[in-house]
Formats: sequence, C-alpha cells, structure tokens
Amino acid sequence: MTDTEILDDLKKIIHKQFGISEEKIEEESYFDSDLNITELEIEDLVANIQEKYSITIPDEKLPSIKKISDLIAYIYENADSAN
Repeated sequence: MTDTEILDDLKKIIHKQFGISEEKIEEESYFDSDLNITELEIEDLVANIQEKYSITIPDEKLPSIKKISDLIAYIYENADSAN
C-alpha cells in the first residue's frame, strides 16, 4: 500500500465521518486549523483507522499527529503490507 492510497482512504474516511469535502483534504492539512477537527474528533477518527488498518496507535502518539501526513506516515510504517 502506497502513501497515495492511504491518503485517498483517509480522504474518504474524513469526508464520511466529518462531511469535509475531499478536495479540501490535502497531505499537509492540519487537523485543527485547516480541517476544524477537534482533539476528541481525532480520537474517533483514530479509532476508525485502527479498525480499518488493523493497527494500534498508542495514546501517547496522538499529540504528535497534527496533520494528515503525520497520520499517513504512521499508517504506512505500521500497517500490515498485506492490507
């Protein structure tokens, strides 16, 4: 799975969960300032991502996930390549 495929998946997930247009979601978008997604909403998003990719994102890692590219990198490094 490539980072582009992960980005496309994230765009779909975020659009479905928050109603944000996929065109507004870019790799360098910040969750809070660009997408207006709160910390609590990020936790919900992470729960969905953990389920989709069969990964665990530790709570202590969440503060370092500030933008879409941070999440893509974590998924890319930790998801099973068979997904």
